[in-house]
Amino acid sequence: MGLNEKIIFLGILGIGAIVGVISFTLFSDLPPTPGNTKSIYRQDLPPPPPTAQASSSTESKVDPATVKADATLTILEGAATQGNPDYDPKELSVKKGNIIKVENADSLPHTVTNGEGANDPNSAKIFDTSLIMGGEAGILQTEEIDAGEYTYYCTVHPYMTGSLKVE
Repeated sequence: MGLNEKIIFLGILGIGAIVGVISFTLFSDLPPTPGNTKSIYRQDLPPPPPTAQASSSTESKVDPATVKADATLTILEGAATQGNPDYDPKELSVKKGNIIKVENADSLPHTVTNGEGANDPNSAKIFDTSLIMGGEAGILQTEEIDAGEYTYYCTVHPYMTGSLKVE
């Protein structure tokens, strides 16, 4: 590449940099306009199917702080790190109809979801707390859970596992 080509290349590169800086300066502080969706590529999403909604018959609609729980399941601090203790107790036994308070002592969100993992076809079909943010609590109601032993896991950290026995 000769001297003229190098000068032309550097000139084009410099112009591109100047245009980039000017564009960034002019447009970086502009907030997005809500409802401004004019695009030939925009497609409306279909409504979610009824089974895809995250509600469960065992998911609580009440404030866990005001509920008298029959048992407490604690998600331990540091549970998100694989190999650390995660649920306490690891194996929980309750009677059908009992209310379980799930306290998340960790700083990250977790769930208590029935099943062996995300690939389990029955995952979240019996119980699921949905996300419980760090430092918050949720509840599981067992009135609609049949007697038996159920494994559960965290959908965010699937290596976190435990078991629930309903008598």
